[in-house]
Amino acid sequence: MNKLTSWPETRGFRILGLTYGLASNNGELIHNPVHFEPGEIYTQITNWEKLEYIDYGPGMNAYCHLLDDPDLPFEIIADEKELFIQGDLSRLERDGKDKRWNILGNIGIWFRYALATQERHGIYSFHASSIYKPQENELLVIVGKGGVGKTVYLLESLTQSYQIFSTEMTYFRYVPEGVVFYRGALMDNIRVGSFLYDFPEAAERLCLDLPQVANPWEAKISVDMHSITTAKDELLNPKLSFIFPRIEAGYEHSIIENVALPRTLTRLLFDSASEKIGSTILMYEELPAVGLDTPALAQARWQAVSRLVAAPQWEIKQARRILAGPKSCMEGID
Repeated sequence: MNKLTSWPETRGFRILGLTYGLASNNGELIHNPVHFEPGEIYTQITNWEKLEYIDYGPGMNAYCHLLDDPDLPFEIIADEKELFIQGDLSRLERDGKDKRWNILGNIGIWFRYALATQERHGIYSFHASSIYKPQENELLVIVGKGGVGKTVYLLESLTQSYQIFSTEMTYFRYVPEGVVFYRGALMDNIRVGSFLYDFPEAAERLCLDLPQVANPWEAKISVDMHSITTAKDELLNPKLSFIFPRIEAGYEHSIIENVALPRTLTRLLFDSASEKIGSTILMYEELPAVGLDTPALAQARWQAVSRLVAAPQWEIKQARRILAGPKSCMEGID
């Protein structure tokens, strides 16, 4: 699949113990700081807590090779070891308005390929924020797609005894002792209006200097939550609570539905674990890119989620659907 015998520009990363190589004939594609440095709303630091920079070389767990050539048609080819993309990539990067959907954007195709690579090495993920209650060794996993209210739980938790464990993705794997959860990203892109109108006390605790913007509900800022995270970056066999929220203005009290059947909880968690890997996305607002799931990955993921719900060495404390307003989201959580 590798279309060049050598790549003039390369870089490497280690993430959750796995190694990734990036290479291109155009160094600007793989060295753009908006995709890798903290403080940008497009950065991979909103997906993982940290990226360790390493040398590019042979034997890495996965590679992404980008061939920038205006005379070539846009094409994506992926297998277990390499994501290869060709085409007029410079134009696409220049003209695309929302950089999150770029190849290396924080919800772009390389991130999804990296998630599939993690699964091939036994690390699974939920599209979920998570907060930790150290007194009870409880991890509260707030599961849902963008817009359901995961960030509301992060901000409300600042007024209670929880610590931030991950803002966007929650990662876990099985070890001989049970299940271990890995601390995820501690940067989050949050609407200015959430701080101005719903959680001004959270802005104070995070020492934020909020920008003056015309529409606070349209403008987002990158928020660093390292100051309120856990002491450890791994949690072994914590108690687990799963919350599937829908946050809407106007609800003074929450409406709660217990997810009582294990098979229902398994399906909900499987859908979340599959979302990023399996969904088709629109890159650069003009190029559909199909999902990266495979039957083998899906079957292994189903088994991993089923094992988590079976809970042989850990306790599932609660699993609930919650419809609530921003200030009532914690009602009904034991």
